[in-house]
Amino acid sequence: MLPWRHSVQRQHDLRISGALESRRGRPVRRALAAVAVLASVASGAEAADQSPALFTKARTADSSPSWTGFYAGGNVGGAWADRTVNFTGDAASAFIFNPGVPIAPPFAGQVAPSPHDFSMSGATGGLQAGYNWQLGGKWLVGVEGDLSASSLRGSGRETTPILPPAFAQTISAEQKIDWWGSIRGRLGALVTPNVLLYGTGGFAFGRVATFDDYIANGPGGAFSVSVGGTSFSCTIGSTCFTGTDSRILAGWTVGGGGEWRFAPRWSFKAEYLYVDLGKSSVTATALATGIGPTLSKYTANFGRADFHVARVGVNYHF
Repeated sequence: MLPWRHSVQRQHDLRISGALESRRGRPVRRALAAVAVLASVASGAEAADQSPALFTKARTADSSPSWTGFYAGGNVGGAWADRTVNFTGDAASAFIFNPGVPIAPPFAGQVAPSPHDFSMSGATGGLQAGYNWQLGGKWLVGVEGDLSASSLRGSGRETTPILPPAFAQTISAEQKIDWWGSIRGRLGALVTPNVLLYGTGGFAFGRVATFDDYIANGPGGAFSVSVGGTSFSCTIGSTCFTGTDSRILAGWTVGGGGEWRFAPRWSFKAEYLYVDLGKSSVTATALATGIGPTLSKYTANFGRADFHVARVGVNYHF
């Protein structure tokens, strides 16, 4: 073959080879491009599919829990009160509280016991449960019941002359609240989604125990008083009258407080309540009669069995 023909043939073969290579590479490039497009579409679809879940999770994490629902918990705190005790008697015991009625010569120097005061204090603690309704984003109404044990108690006494200077008389009074409870409504405002300020009030009840006695003090001896068919006999140094009473009283309560939702299902509260269980008294009866057939009596009036409570507590929200 001639040299120039060989060169022309070689160039022709190279062009055919390049064309074949170009044709062979074009499907590969197209396939790679298609894979890239599919991968991009799949990635976008996956992102679109995941974005609602991510948005939901973020929204849930940022939102505050609702206060609507049941809750229950415990509380502990302190209670205090003041009492003024005054006395009313029958015809014979009037001798103790109203000197000279009747008057007996040996008791001309008698000074009647006057109404006396004493303070009460103690601890209180128990359980509470209730239900809340959250109205919109700012208001809350609810109902709550609680029952608490109590060590609230106090006592007082007064000693006055009965035959001075050797003889005196002492009258003692005591009251305690064994336990108490309430059923109350609550109305509050959410100052933040997790902080509630509220007022509360409703029905209250509790067991109130009262005690009173009278004793004549001195070196020895005895005396008797009988008026209008009632009488008593007193031995010096011994209890002449005594009385105790324990009963469940009912009344009302009012107060307010604040509650902080420090976790989705837990809250801490601080609360003040004023509790009024109504009037309380005890009748003290003579332990021995004198001349008359009927034992003399007097009544120690404690006024209202009211008290103040300051307490803190924790609630679990169901």
